[in-house]
Amino acid sequence: MKRSAAPYVAGAIGVGVLALAVLSGGSRPAVAVRSAVAGALGRFFTLAELTASAAAVRLGVDNTPPLEAQENLRRLVFYVLDPLQASLGRKVRVTSGFRTPAVNEAVGGSATSQHMSGEAADIMVSGLSAVELATAVIRLRLPFDRLIWYDLERGGHVHVSLTVRRANRGETLHAPAAGGYQPWAPGDMGGGNRSA
Repeated sequence: MKRSAAPYVAGAIGVGVLALAVLSGGSRPAVAVRSAVAGALGRFFTLAELTASAAAVRLGVDNTPPLEAQENLRRLVFYVLDPLQASLGRKVRVTSGFRTPAVNEAVGGSATSQHMSGEAADIMVSGLSAVELATAVIRLRLPFDRLIWYDLERGGHVHVSLTVRRANRGETLHAPAAGGYQPWAPGDMGGGNRSA
């Protein structure tokens, strides 16, 4: 069942950008703006989880997403990650969420990776294989642009993305150990090899 956008809009308004009046030197008030998305992005996920990056730490790079990317992350959590975790009753672990261009390059991400816009996350669930997790996303009828499950040799995770820039493709792929990407649907192991 698809989720309505109304709760997302209401939630975003309720926890959007807050303006806080701060006294500056005791004379006149100055306005400092802070984003409430610095904490929770939804019921089960935080901004810290969706921006954690060993590559960023190694490079000494700030992996803080701009506000637009933060809203994209919030949307991904609301429509996909929160409902997935609630339905599975198990923790959905984000192995890679937002990436700055420098972090994306360091991890060998695509030059057009949706991770850089906050539209994608790589996820795993303890006790479920990547193909089982991808199948769960489809069976729950969660919206997505791209859903890719990776063989263990390539990480054993699931990549899921969601966009508002255009219609979501609903594309399902398998990333086999040998490389490349194959079209995939639950119950089969893909078709011809192609690159993504």
